[in-house]
Amino acid sequence: MTSLLEERYRRMLRLLPASYRREWEDDMVATFMEGAYASDPDDPEGVELGRPGRSEFTSVVALAVRLRLGGADAAPRSFTLGEAVRRVALVGLLAHAVGALVGAALVVWTAYRLPGLPADAVPDAYAGRWQALWGLTGLLWIPAYLALVHGHHRAARVLALVALAPVLIGTVVDVSADGGAFALSRSYWLLFDALPVLALAAFHGGAPPVRSRPWLVALPVGAVAALAVLLGWPTGGREVLVDWPGLWCAGVFVAALVHVVRRPAVPHLALALGVLAVAVLGLRVVTLVDQLTFAAVTPDRPTLVTVYAVEAAAVLVVAVVFLAVSGRALRRLPSA
Repeated sequence: MTSLLEERYRRMLRLLPASYRREWEDDMVATFMEGAYASDPDDPEGVELGRPGRSEFTSVVALAVRLRLGGADAAPRSFTLGEAVRRVALVGLLAHAVGALVGAALVVWTAYRLPGLPADAVPDAYAGRWQALWGLTGLLWIPAYLALVHGHHRAARVLALVALAPVLIGTVVDVSADGGAFALSRSYWLLFDALPVLALAAFHGGAPPVRSRPWLVALPVGAVAALAVLLGWPTGGREVLVDWPGLWCAGVFVAALVHVVRRPAVPHLALALGVLAVAVLGLRVVTLVDQLTFAAVTPDRPTLVTVYAVEAAAVLVVAVVFLAVSGRALRRLPSA
């Protein structure tokens, strides 16, 4: 007769791929049960009514992540999924690092009033000493990104979590201070920033090394390009038509065009672009909803809404096309 503990072990092992369970489930359950009885030999009936331990659950979750997001020696489907998630982590941390460099440049402009840059390009968030120092906490994303590019996966995870902490604190403080205004977009921004941090789980021991040179070059090039767009776009006191969600939309759309023109169908790149497009689409939609709900009505509002809607539509097309293409490619790949 199967005990309650054994049933719970088997339910826990459903986190693993089916092909792996068919080969190893019985052996793993026997090992878990043997360890449970050995931990409390005087009460076998109590052991059979128990639950899997925290360390056992953690080990199974780690194994499931490693098997489903496979490395170089994994099945083709698992390897493709793993490569897609690893690209999401790299692109996300790259964007965070670029944003940190741009934010630091704006802080320097605010502090020293460098000539040749328009004053209205500097956001109010960087006005004031303490606000400027708080803005510089974004620089924590840079060592996390560099650690990941150079293959220090554990250090990258720790540094990324440390860099995410100020974002979490700032989101809670801002939402509380504004009485719920723009809470939707600020909460989504937090989830959006956390996406690449979660995707770092795909960088396990079996993950192939990252080609560091292109990613290192992308950091200063991206920072210069983003700073040029943000500071060179004329505002003249009107609504800002170019914002960070807009830059994300443009980046995803351009990357999709480049992928279509220059590359053959690469499943993991198509899947990564599809996932990023879905995340960016959500960001553009929630910021548009909050803009319509809480922002003051201005003469430029129809233009602003139109631009944001066009950006959302373009990213929606990218998401649908690339998820469909990558989904068909994944189904053709063997899973074991």
